[in-house]
Amino acid sequence: MKRKGVLLLTLTLLVFLTGCWNRRELNDLAIVMGTGIDKINGEYVISAQIVNPGAVASTNSGKISQSAVATYSMRGSSIFEGIRRMTTETPRRLYFSHIQVLVLGEQVAREGIKEALDLLFRDHEVRPDFYVILAKDTTALQILSMIDPLEKIPATKLYKSLETGEKAWGSIVSMRLDEVIADLLREGVEPVLVGATLKGRVQTGTTDISSQKDSQPNLLKYQDIGVFKKDKLLGWLNEEESIGFSYITDKVDSTVEEIPCDKKHKIDIEIIRSKTTVNGKVKNGNPQIEISVSAEGNVGEVACPKDLSNPQTIYKLEADVEKRIREKIVSAIHKAQKQYHSDVFGFGQSIYHNDPKGWEKVKEDWDSEFTDLNVKIKVDVRLRRTGKVGNSFIPFIKKD
Repeated sequence: MKRKGVLLLTLTLLVFLTGCWNRRELNDLAIVMGTGIDKINGEYVISAQIVNPGAVASTNSGKISQSAVATYSMRGSSIFEGIRRMTTETPRRLYFSHIQVLVLGEQVAREGIKEALDLLFRDHEVRPDFYVILAKDTTALQILSMIDPLEKIPATKLYKSLETGEKAWGSIVSMRLDEVIADLLREGVEPVLVGATLKGRVQTGTTDISSQKDSQPNLLKYQDIGVFKKDKLLGWLNEEESIGFSYITDKVDSTVEEIPCDKKHKIDIEIIRSKTTVNGKVKNGNPQIEISVSAEGNVGEVACPKDLSNPQTIYKLEADVEKRIREKIVSAIHKAQKQYHSDVFGFGQSIYHNDPKGWEKVKEDWDSEFTDLNVKIKVDVRLRRTGKVGNSFIPFIKKD
């Protein structure tokens, strides 16, 4: 009886040990780190940057160097078709689970991004936590093909530069796929995406034959924020307007504010933390928004004969920084209201959360209401430190 029981238990367990029926070997997959989507002459151009694990891990000790990535591109009448047709060129099946960045061409963005986002969001293999950016004044393929001496994988360069720049400079805003889709679905807010362009040339200083090819513009720079209406790109906020956008939406971790002393000299103030609250309501049938920015900063660079040991000098600097921040906020709001008529700041969402009944009264005509919206702005800045020295030594340098 014991033997029969053991045999029956063994047969039962075998039913659950069927293995991974849909398994795929790593050697059969091409791991995609970055994807680009352009539109040229009515056709989609799909780009996929595939990592070469052996080249990434290689120490190159006397061996012929290999490229860390290979970037493939394919045309198609649809995005899905282009991806499938790319398999006629790639030696392995494309695997999109490890995408770090999706680059959308400007033409695609102006015609509408919903198809591209739907395809990647729908795919069960793709995690929706990668960054979405725009190719500004260039193509997505060129962005993915750029070379950087510090990163072997261009998609990783795009990913890290975006995170680093967002923390240190207020004009850069990162948006993940799920965040973009959320802004497309919510009332009272429109999406934004940061733009990436290529500037200048990078020289690595090596003498390898591979490095002596015709140089190409390959220094990536994140520049300006793209303003959308629903899923279509309308235009751009410049650098100062983008910083104003970041202040309004509470996305400033750190940035720098320049305060002129005279026509030639200035003081740089490092903003080390910032907190913004936005309150919206409908009063007497009219929507109103109040923005309150509280920031702290340190004196970063002084090229003026200012007495920083004098409290009145610090008070004046604080007032000047407040004025500078307010100007950037006003500039961003004015362009969004008068030129694009797009509520990228989420003012409608603020009214919805703070005054739901009021929002019900104005949401049907929100585009018109937003254009003439009354926005009150309050900025409070406190300077905490002036550095390890007080006044600058520059005015006291010996003269000939």
